[in-house]
Amino acid sequence: MTEDAGQVRVCEYRRCGAPLPPAVGRGSRARFCQDGKTWGRRNLSCRDAEAVLSDAESLRESDTALDDTAVTALADQVDRVLEPARGLVETLTTLRHQLEATTATALAERDAALAEADEHRLQRGRAEAEAVQARDTAETAVAAAASAEREQAAAVRERDEERAARRAAVQEQQRAEGQLAAVRDELARVADRADASAALAGERAAVIATLTAELAAARAALEEERGRGQAAAARADAAEARADAVRERLEAALGAARDEHAKATAAHEAALDRARAEAERVRAGFDQRLAELQAAHEQTVRSMHETTTNLGAELRSAHSRADTAERELADVRTILREAPELPEKLKQLLDRLALQG
Repeated sequence: MTEDAGQVRVCEYRRCGAPLPPAVGRGSRARFCQDGKTWGRRNLSCRDAEAVLSDAESLRESDTALDDTAVTALADQVDRVLEPARGLVETLTTLRHQLEATTATALAERDAALAEADEHRLQRGRAEAEAVQARDTAETAVAAAASAEREQAAAVRERDEERAARRAAVQEQQRAEGQLAAVRDELARVADRADASAALAGERAAVIATLTAELAAARAALEEERGRGQAAAARADAAEARADAVRERLEAALGAARDEHAKATAAHEAALDRARAEAERVRAGFDQRLAELQAAHEQTVRSMHETTTNLGAELRSAHSRADTAERELADVRTILREAPELPEKLKQLLDRLALQG
């Protein structure tokens, strides 16, 4: 067993510190990882990375003065390389702001158009509700007119019945008067026979008394029938007066119902016309707004396409400028490394920058 068998060794790269496998035999001891681990963009091994850090620290701690002219030239070259990148970043930022502004404007116009369409739909719904209400009012007026016509027909039937009753009473009176005339004629004949047959007066006295009683009964019946006829005539007159009053009321109600129906019909037609006009206006406005939005959308798409095309061209140009700058920077590094007047430390620094870049 060797003297290091009981000790745990670790990688001497300060940013690694991974444990190393135990040493076997008497050969040299590995101080860094041997498992292919790499670091940084240049994929440096632990040994190379530690060397770069050591060189950087020695460069910071060194008192050797660098050539100001070479450093200034290097800085100018670096600024010249970075300038296209800065311009590209500014161009991309401007294009992004323009694209965001264009998109926000298009979205705002779309939202405004949708809100306007909702308002137009609400107005059309209100117009349709007004039209329905006007139609209901017209139907109510028509129903009232039909009811008034039915009442008028009932009043006409009642008047016709009263007239028929009055005609029947008149016919009954005429029949009673005819009976009275017949009785009078019979009395006249009886008087003539009494005058012609004075001898038979005693025998006819009973007949006369009987006829007189019949005449009184006929007169009483005639008076009673006349009273009934007058009452029937009065009832007929009252019924006719009521029928006339009902007819006047029905005619007034029918006229009012017709006027209301005409007004409701006119209001319904006006509401329908307004609703149709508003619907046409809303549809025309919506179609126009939709066409404008489609045109704006197409313009936005074309602008975005042009912007993308220009951006691609600028990106290709920027890549070309970056490649050119990178080649120029490589040339500058080569020139600086080959310059005999540069310090050795500065040449090493350029080598490390070439490895990291």
